[in-house]
Order: sequence, then structure tokens, then C-alpha cells
Amino acid sequence: MGALMAGPFLQDAPSTWLRPLGSNAPEVDADCCCGQHDPETGPRPPRRSGCLVCGAELIYLTVPVKAVCQCCGVLESANARCTQGHFVCDRCHGEEPGEIIMRVCLESREHDAVALMQSIRAHPRFGMHGPEHHALVPAVILAALRNAGWRIPDASIQDAVRRGQSVPGGACAFMGACGAAVGVGIAISVLLEATPYEGRKRQLAQQATQRALERIASLEAPRCCQRDAWLALQEASRFLQEILGKSLMVDHPIDCRQLVRNKECIQARCPLWPATSAQQPASHPCP
Repeated sequence: MGALMAGPFLQDAPSTWLRPLGSNAPEVDADCCCGQHDPETGPRPPRRSGCLVCGAELIYLTVPVKAVCQCCGVLESANARCTQGHFVCDRCHGEEPGEIIMRVCLESREHDAVALMQSIRAHPRFGMHGPEHHALVPAVILAALRNAGWRIPDASIQDAVRRGQSVPGGACAFMGACGAAVGVGIAISVLLEATPYEGRKRQLAQQATQRALERIASLEAPRCCQRDAWLALQEASRFLQEILGKSLMVDHPIDCRQLVRNKECIQARCPLWPATSAQQPASHPCP
């Protein structure tokens, strides 16, 4: 744990970002820009949604094009860019959030995976949507299990984050598999130390992804990373209980505070929509 260095974005974060369990402090509604700054005004504040460079709406492309990342300058195939033409690669998009996930999951003693997820998502440099959620899901599963008594070393959580970061943005549509669901499979794979040669462990990792993906895909809806990550954690809890006889706490309620900013919100059809009070934790299902 000592080798994990906190970047300046962690030092600059407000003290309220890691909210205590049960806190109703609102999410920071600020803007972000992949490390760019104005020489007159200093660093730009973080953007929680839209383009990391300018905040403009993102446009997803059905046919990828070659584009240069605004942050690192790499030329690569792009499936999305903003209305102003800016492109930020997945590596730059998830680099800082990945360190935030590592830091919190290695140090937190939180037992509830949903509470841990939301404390990380409250950080001003963690996006409302984005591929960082693909690493978030497996990390909080393993961290919550470890805090509940499982013997899970730091290296396993770090490996889960790295694996999750390899799932590209937009995988839910472009590859037909939501990264949050794949994150559940990653957590099970790391937990069981699965390899391609071990049939039963490989099967369980795939079944975990399948279960989470089926739940997420049951909704005819645009992406919402908060909703899909929450659904993935609910299914992870059920899967662990049914298959391994182990409990993963996912009871922490989500008071959704991104309704106004999420243009694709499905509102009353969402299990997190406040008017419906539809949240039913997997470990304590309502009758």
C-alpha cells in the first residue's frame, strides 16, 4: 500500500469527496479537463460529464475514425468524440480515476460495495459516465469482500483494476457486453484465480458476467454507468451467495443526484429513480 502514490488530483480534492456512510452530501457538480490549464486562471476544474476538454456533448460513431488524443497526442481509432471534434483516449480518460479507485479500495474499511462505489464516484475527478466504471465494479467487489473477512491481497485488487481498465469505453454497444457486467466476471476470476485451462473456474467467471449482463440488458435504455454498475453489484451479490455461499453487502441506498445532468436518463423506468423507490438490495430482497 505504501508504494501507491497519491497524485495531485487527490491532494486537491475537497475533504468531503469521500463521504461517510449515510451522508447525503451532493455530488460535486464541477467540470474537468484532462490536466489542461489556463496560464491566467490556473488548472481548470474537473468535468463530471461530456467532453473532458470542453464539456461539449459526446457523439458516438457507428464507424470508427482515426483521431489524435487531446491529452497525450496518440493517434488511434476513435468511436466517440465531442461536437467540437475533441477526442480523449481511454487511457487518458481512465488514468486518474484508476488511481482513485486503487487508493480508496486499498485503504477503505467499508463493507458495503455500493457505499464504496458511491464514495469513489463522488470524487470530483471521477466521471458521471465513462470506462473508469469498468475497473470500479471489480475493485469494490473485492475490497468489500476483503473488509468483510476474505483474505484478498492488495495485488488482487490492483490486478482487478488493471483488467477492468482494459475494457474499452462504449463496450456495452460496440462489443455487446457492458463493462460493468464484465467487471463482475473479472472479480470472480481474480477471486478464484481462474485460468483458461481450468474449466470450472472459467465457467463461473463467465456465468458471473452472464448474470450481470442479463440484468443490465433487461432494460431497453441508453447507458447510465451508475445504474448499470449498481445492477452489476446486485447480481454479483446474488451470484456469490448462490454459487459460493458467501455474502457481498450491497444494501447502501443510492440517492440519485445526476438526474438533471444525465440527458439519457430513463426516469421512472430506472430502478434508482427516486419516485419509484425501486431499490431492492440483493442481500435483503423485499417480499
